[in-house]
Amino acid sequence: MKTRNKVLIGAGVLFLVLAVSGYGLVSAYGPWGGPCGGYPHRFHSRGFHSDAHHKDMADYVLWRMDKKAGQLNLTAAQKAKYEAIRENLKSHLSEFQTGHKKMKDQFDREINKEEPDMKLLVESTKTKLHEVSGFMNKNLDLLLDFYSSLDNRQKAMVNDEIRERMKYHRS
Repeated sequence: MKTRNKVLIGAGVLFLVLAVSGYGLVSAYGPWGGPCGGYPHRFHSRGFHSDAHHKDMADYVLWRMDKKAGQLNLTAAQKAKYEAIRENLKSHLSEFQTGHKKMKDQFDREINKEEPDMKLLVESTKTKLHEVSGFMNKNLDLLLDFYSSLDNRQKAMVNDEIRERMKYHRS
């Protein structure tokens, strides 16, 4: 047998093994399932996220923000505006984690009663929504101030990132 034939047969066998393995993985987990892709059910079959969901959320969000801000090569004035956003977000996220836990506990206690007070639950949810809305309004103003301080190159980088993320969510 010639060397060329051996290479072709070896490559064909390797391709066949990879194709069968790939088909097996897709059959077992689905096209976006498994440990490296996809997302579990939105609320984990419950009304609230699991406790592990918020465990290191603040650190992760801040790490992502720092990573993207590092790519922008910010000036000193821009860094000051970025730090204002970062510190505001950091304090809010840590407060949010404790408030979310309290709200979840209150909801669980109330809903497990014989006659739950739905008015109390609705009012506490409305209050929480107003708090989140106020926080978002404040941070959107800070974000707009930060964005207007960027130069054209930096704005283009931010806009490209937003477009890329939006394209992902539209598919």
